[in-house]
Amino acid sequence: MPQVRTAAKLIRFAPDELAAVSSRARACGRTPARFIREAALGAIPKARHNEERDRILLGLARLGGQLSLLAGRTNGGNQHESDGAQLAAALAEHRTVVRALIESGLPHRSKA
Repeated sequence: MPQVRTAAKLIRFAPDELAAVSSRARACGRTPARFIREAALGAIPKARHNEERDRILLGLARLGGQLSLLAGRTNGGNQHESDGAQLAAALAEHRTVVRALIESGLPHRSKA
């Protein structure tokens, strides 16, 4: 039988702190109270699996692989130099977008 929680403790947050806690709790599929309780007791809450994020990242990864392959072929001498430069720039932009998505886009599993 689960333990009944009857003791309460008031915690004060600045508005931006509470917003951050609430956002992280939501990403983990928990209420802010549960998130705070688990974190205070030593758990490391993790964000839920996000299928949409994973689908986007997989698509970007495939695109990046194709861009790398095309850049390699272009650098092999079959195309104009400007084609290779354009593909290299596109690949660099792709990598930047992926990093931005991972760091601050959709909820990320390893950030809690």
